[in-house]
Amino acid sequence: MEDDRALADAASRGDRGAFDRLVDRYLDRTLRICVRLLGNYEDAEDAVQETFARAWSRLASFAGRSTFGTWLTTIAMRHCTDVDRARKSRRRHVGELPRDFDPGRDAPAPRGHAPPHAAEQRELLIALESRLALLPPRLRAALTLRTIEGLEYEEVAQALGTSIRSARLYVWEARQRLVRELGLHLDPDADGAPS
Repeated sequence: MEDDRALADAASRGDRGAFDRLVDRYLDRTLRICVRLLGNYEDAEDAVQETFARAWSRLASFAGRSTFGTWLTTIAMRHCTDVDRARKSRRRHVGELPRDFDPGRDAPAPRGHAPPHAAEQRELLIALESRLALLPPRLRAALTLRTIEGLEYEEVAQALGTSIRSARLYVWEARQRLVRELGLHLDPDADGAPS
C-alpha cells in the first residue's frame, strides 16, 4: 500500500490516479466529518466535493508537516465553517438533523442484544447526534475528530489550528455538555479529561 506522502507527491506532479487513490482513502471519513459539522447530507456532500477540489488545487502547499489526512480534514473543517457562517447569515436554522438521517449508517449494529435494547441504543444515538449538532462548531469538530474518527490529540490540534491542550479541553467540554444534556454518567477518568 502506497503511503499518503508518496501519493501526494505524485499527485502534486499531476498524477490524477494518485490523487484518486487519496480520494478513495479519505472520502468516507471526510463525508462523516462534514455531515456531523453541517448536520445535513446535501450540504456535506457539496462540502466534500469542494474539499477535494481545494485539496487538488493546493497540493503544492502540502508540506508534510502533518499527515495528508489531517491536512485534508483541516480543509474540510474550514470549508464547513464557511458554509455554517453563510447559513447563519441567511438565518437558516442550524443544528437540525436531516429527515433521512440514519445513525446506523456510521455505527455498527449491536451484536447479541435483544431488540428492545437495540431500540434504546438507536434512540440514544439519535439523541446524541441531535445534541452533537447543537454544540458550538469548535467543540463539535474536536469531539467528532477525536471520539468518532479516532484521531490522536496531536492531529485534532493540527486540524483545529490549536494546541494539544486546547484540543483536549474542547473534547472534554463537548463531552461534559453532552453528558449534562442527555443525563448520562461518564467515567471521570475517560479520555479527554483536561490535564
